[in-house]
Amino acid sequence: GINAEYGKQWYQRRVRGEPKSTVSTVLANMTVKLVYWDNIRGLAESSHLLLQYVGEPFEYEKVPLSKEGMQKWLSEIRYTPGLKFANMPFLVDGETYVSQSLAVLRYLARKFGLMPKCEEELVKSEMIEQEISDLKSRMNNTCYDPFMGIPGFREGSATGVFDHEFLKNQLTARLEERIPMFDEWLSGGGFCVGEGVSYVDFLVYEFLDQLRRFLPSPFEGKANVAAFMKKIEGLKGIREYLSSDIYKAGLYINGPMAKWTGKE
Repeated sequence: GINAEYGKQWYQRRVRGEPKSTVSTVLANMTVKLVYWDNIRGLAESSHLLLQYVGEPFEYEKVPLSKEGMQKWLSEIRYTPGLKFANMPFLVDGETYVSQSLAVLRYLARKFGLMPKCEEELVKSEMIEQEISDLKSRMNNTCYDPFMGIPGFREGSATGVFDHEFLKNQLTARLEERIPMFDEWLSGGGFCVGEGVSYVDFLVYEFLDQLRRFLPSPFEGKANVAAFMKKIEGLKGIREYLSSDIYKAGLYINGPMAKWTGKE
């Protein structure tokens, strides 16, 4: 099918350096739809930033994070035909449905030519992708009480104890170890890998921004990280989005049920 052909041609174009095909051009001209919870950056914002950067038309369908929105997700949206391993965010591109946030981001990167340009860059991207995703996962575990019940969604635990401050201290210690590694990685003053923008830049930017808002002290004095963040914020499309009323109004980083929401 067209998607299998596109995957083969992406590999030929990006890893083996062969020219772009008409199939890739057709796919790039399709309008995609990103679906996520309303007013939350969470796991979807990296893909949203990439879409803002490429400047192609897209639809952002936002599901209210309310009892009604949750019921709609549980009874309707998650059973969308073609959507496998249903989760938020997910992407719709013609007849293609992509769930899981990293899969969505990588799909968009292939579609819009923002994958690494050689095997060496791809390996580096995958390493830093997994590192920053690990830190984001630790942040989620620190902010969301797994024992808390959510009406209409899940029952709570009668015996589980969530120690937010203990986990916060653990995450701080982890960041004090790992953020200097990012500072060293970014010492060249460019992007995460190679000379140009790639998908992993949006992932690293978004999750580092979430982490520094939550726990700013491990970021103090990290000039290379700060320079990288400003570099991404200055990109066309990103600059305009960060200056928009909706962004300035302040989006939640985590959902309102979290111990720390990031809502200013």
